[in-house]
Amino acid sequence: MTAGKELHEYPMQRGCPYHPPTEYNELSEEAPLSRVRLYDGRIAWLVTQHKETRAMFADAKLFSSDHDNPAFPILAEREKNFPEFTQELFGLDGELHQKRRRMLLPRFTLKQVERLRPMIQAVADELIDDLLRHGGPVDMVTVLGRPLPSRVICKMLGISYEEHELFEVHAQGIMQAADLDQAVKAGRELLDYLVQVVDAKQQDLADDLLSTLITTQLNTGGLTSIEVSKLMVALLIGGQETTTSMIGLGTLTLLEHPDQLALIRENPELLPGAVEELMRYLSIADLTTLRVATTDVEVAGQTIKKGDGVILSTAAANRDTRAFDQPDDFDIRRSSQGHLAFGHGPHRCLGENLARAELEILFSTLFKRIPTLRLAVPLDQVSMKVGMTLEGLHDLPVTW
Repeated sequence: MTAGKELHEYPMQRGCPYHPPTEYNELSEEAPLSRVRLYDGRIAWLVTQHKETRAMFADAKLFSSDHDNPAFPILAEREKNFPEFTQELFGLDGELHQKRRRMLLPRFTLKQVERLRPMIQAVADELIDDLLRHGGPVDMVTVLGRPLPSRVICKMLGISYEEHELFEVHAQGIMQAADLDQAVKAGRELLDYLVQVVDAKQQDLADDLLSTLITTQLNTGGLTSIEVSKLMVALLIGGQETTTSMIGLGTLTLLEHPDQLALIRENPELLPGAVEELMRYLSIADLTTLRVATTDVEVAGQTIKKGDGVILSTAAANRDTRAFDQPDDFDIRRSSQGHLAFGHGPHRCLGENLARAELEILFSTLFKRIPTLRLAVPLDQVSMKVGMTLEGLHDLPVTW
C-alpha cells in the first residue's frame, strides 16, 4: 500500500446485484493484499487474489476461524453474538471442528444427496404449481427462493415445516438484523424453539439427521441438548439462507443473460456447469470468510501480525484474471473449476452437494415449465440486500 493512501471502508457495496464492488478489481490489480478499515475503526487485511486466498483458506493453523478470539474481525455490530448461536460449527478450528463435521458429513455426501433428488424435485414441482395457480407477477424470493431450501433442510433434519415462518424469521433476524439487540433476540428465540424440538424428537426418532445426533451424540454424552440445538441453528441458517440468496440472484442473472439461458434450454447437459458458473460469478458468501492471524506471517511480501483480522474475499478471487479468463463475463461453457464460492480447505462448505442439487433441479424445472419468465420491474428497481451478511435480494418480482 502506498504510504499515506486513504484506506477503503469495508465492507464495500455492490452497484449491481451480480457484480462485486468495483473497488475489488482496483485493489486486486495493485496487490494480493490490501489494508481496509472496518466499521469499528479496526484495520484488517483484505485478500483479493485467487492464489493467496486459496492458500490462506487451506491453512487453519495460521488463519483461525475462532469467533471467540477478541481480535476476530466482524463487519457489523449485530455479528458480535454470532458465536452464541453458531459456535458449534462455524467458529471452530482444529480437531473439535473436524469432530463436528464428521458427525454431519454422512448426511451431506454426494451419494446421500443423490437419494434426495426425487424429494427435492417433488418440492420444486409443488411450489411451481402453486406459483402458476397464483399467476404473475410474484416475488421469486417469497414463492420459491425461501420455501424450497427451507422445506428441504427441514426434511433432512427431521424438523416439522409447519412452523417454518418462526425459524425463517429468526434465521433472517440473526443474519440481517439492523442492530445487535435484534440479532441476539432472534438468535435466542430460535435457539429456545430448537431446544424444545430436540426434547420432543427424543420421543419420535426417525431416519433423519436430528435423530442420528440424538442417538449417537446426545444419548451417549457426546453432546448436550443445547449443543445439538446450536448445531441445528447452524444447519438451518447454512441450509436455508445461502440457497435462498442463490435462487434469487441466480434467477436474476439468468434472466439478464438471455443468451446463456437459451444455451441451457437447448443443451440441458450444460446445467451443472451453469450452476458452478453461477456460484463463481455471484460469490454470495463473500462477507462471511473472515479469519484472524494466530502468529506473525508473511504473505505476498506483506507481514500480517498476530491478531490481525483477515478477510478472504471469494468474490474478488473468483473474478481474478490470473485464475479465470474474462472473469467478469458470465459464461456457462467455461470451466469454473477452482472457484472458491464454497471456500477451500477444512472449512469448505459442508452443504455444497445439496446446494448444487437444489439449484440444478429448481432452475431446470422453472425455466422448462415457465419459458416466458421475465422480470416484472426494471433491473434498477430490484431490491438488493445492503450491509447484510450474505449477498442477495430482498425480493425479485417476476411475471410471464
